Amino acid sequence: MYSDIIDSLVSSIVSGPARNGDVRVITIDGSAGSGKTTLAQELSTALNTCQVIHMDDVYSGWNQDLEHELALRIVRDILMPIANGKTARYERFDWYANAFAETHDVPVSDYLILEGVGSSHPDIRARATMSLWVEASSELLVERIVARDGEQVREEIGRWQKREADYFTKYNVKENSDLVIRGE
Repeated sequence: MYSDIIDSLVSSIVSGPARNGDVRVITIDGSAGSGKTTLAQELSTALNTCQVIHMDDVYSGWNQDLEHELALRIVRDILMPIANGKTARYERFDWYANAFAETHDVPVSDYLILEGVGSSHPDIRARATMSLWVEASSELLVERIVARDGEQVREEIGRWQKREADYFTKYNVKENSDLVIRGE
């Protein structure tokens, strides 16, 4: 889907500054369903020595604070240990149990992709080599989310889209991104 831009992204990332110890952090933010996960998969494959953390795994449910608490946990539990050459750890959120589940280790690698809404919070973006924004038409967003997660999320998605829009506006996430990419 993103094959036409992957090579130029890799070139920019490889030559960009490491702002989190020796690790080049890439954030991929944008509305739910825009194509962030697909971009993260394609980019991580091209970068080779790359870890990927999906923000869906670190949220604390549908009511996750997209402002302070999430960014604090990401910086404290993931970015700071990695910047210091240590393995980071986070608890994965189980959406069906509505609780945190097992702990995941994130070994130090050359590159780390943080993919999902909230990944380009200013406290996180300050440590990023590159911040990417992915967008798609509003009709496609809901269609993709329901296809991926099931009809049971349709009602919750409307509330989530309001919360993510508030976060995007408050922090000018799209405007502060290094590159805007269409995920269609």
